[in-house]
Amino acid sequence: MSDHARSNGYTRRRALGLAGRGALATTAAVAGLLTVYQTPAAAAQSNWKFCRRCCGLWFSGNNTRGGCPAGNLFDGGHHLDGSGNYVLKVQADGGAGQDGWRWCAQCQGLYFGLNAGQGICPADASLTPGPGHYPISNPSFGVFINSALFRIEDVDHRDGPGGQSQWRWCVKCAGLYFDGNSPGASGVCPADHRNHSRAGSGDYVLRQL
Repeated sequence: MSDHARSNGYTRRRALGLAGRGALATTAAVAGLLTVYQTPAAAAQSNWKFCRRCCGLWFSGNNTRGGCPAGNLFDGGHHLDGSGNYVLKVQADGGAGQDGWRWCAQCQGLYFGLNAGQGICPADASLTPGPGHYPISNPSFGVFINSALFRIEDVDHRDGPGGQSQWRWCVKCAGLYFDGNSPGASGVCPADHRNHSRAGSGDYVLRQL
């Protein structure tokens, strides 16, 4: 992953491309809904980073490094060195992709939140009685219940050419992680502290500033 120019705070000004065509239908342990969209993507939130230790995607603009499953007692947060500056769009922004992705207030990671469970969160579970992720409340996106729902492109349903593929949904923790450095054996999953599992996942695409 190459280093890219970094952005401060939120931005809803970055256009993300052409008219969308659809959302991903996944298999078995589902991570999504089959829906078709025709509206161009209009805006995005920057400051999302790749963690080189766990391979997950996390938000770096909250003055916290969240919780990393590859961390330890002395350094439990995500690391952003070597990461580009990723931008994510919310459902209201339009464009192609799969709905239902949420931002966790505890670990700061992105996870799929429309299945029955809320996955497994690597951070201290002070906000929820169980091991699952806890969706953050973010009024800068307008009136949403808990976390804004993000829309993530995949290789067959994207706003236009470009972007970085090989981002996967982990069936064990529900988080989004990068599988392009060591495909099939990437990162550390908080569910069992082994590699993430891409079973049932689509091939997602993220864009950088």
